[in-house]
Amino acid sequence: MGGVVLSDWLTRHRSAVWAAAVFLGPAVAALLTLARPQLHENHVTLILVLTVAVVSAAGLRPAGLVAAATTGLAYDYFWTEPYYSFRIFDTQDVLTVLLLVVVGGAIEQLSWWAGRQRAVAVRRRDYLTALRRAAEPIAPEAHAATLRAILDTMCTVLDADSCDLVLDERLPTTVLHGDGSVTRAGRVMDVNKDGLPTDDVIAIPVPTPNDRPAYFAITAATHVARPRAEQRQVAALLAHLAAQSLTPA
Repeated sequence: MGGVVLSDWLTRHRSAVWAAAVFLGPAVAALLTLARPQLHENHVTLILVLTVAVVSAAGLRPAGLVAAATTGLAYDYFWTEPYYSFRIFDTQDVLTVLLLVVVGGAIEQLSWWAGRQRAVAVRRRDYLTALRRAAEPIAPEAHAATLRAILDTMCTVLDADSCDLVLDERLPTTVLHGDGSVTRAGRVMDVNKDGLPTDDVIAIPVPTPNDRPAYFAITAATHVARPRAEQRQVAALLAHLAAQSLTPA
């Protein structure tokens, strides 16, 4: 959910983030010139690094790199002699500008890495929540709604188009196993590279009483989905737990 919220926020505010990446650093550098007699260049550098960090915190990776570059150029233009020129004669000023860009870029990379780790943690928490709910006993009157919720969760986990519970039919040739591997006619597929097949239903077998044939049918036909191994394992385990909970129906 956290990754979805961040993605939605970026979709709505992408233009604002890009505007900040291009103009925030130069605007701050220009405003600071009003206090030029009171400010040391080191103080200005720290403040400008902070502006790069603000843009990077939005989570849009290219924007952070652009902010680092524009902020470095702004420092050169407003704070190195001769002022209001991109010429630099002092080697120390050259080094300061380069360090500002490098440090700004490093902050952007760290923000991007932290965002990825946070998204992974949120995704794993969501997986565990889905598994716990699937393992809980289900009241008979709630089976239909619970099954629909489980099917929707499996679609989300696998980035699939649809998911349905199929009873009393033979399994398709493409099967997703409990260890996360996917086979077609007995041959292992490289899902990480090639994605889930778009020309066949992917079956997740589920145990049922009296060996009644049953499986969850996954369809990913409109795009190439590449769920990670842990996502495929979660889907297989979710199918197994859901089948146990829904068996009384």
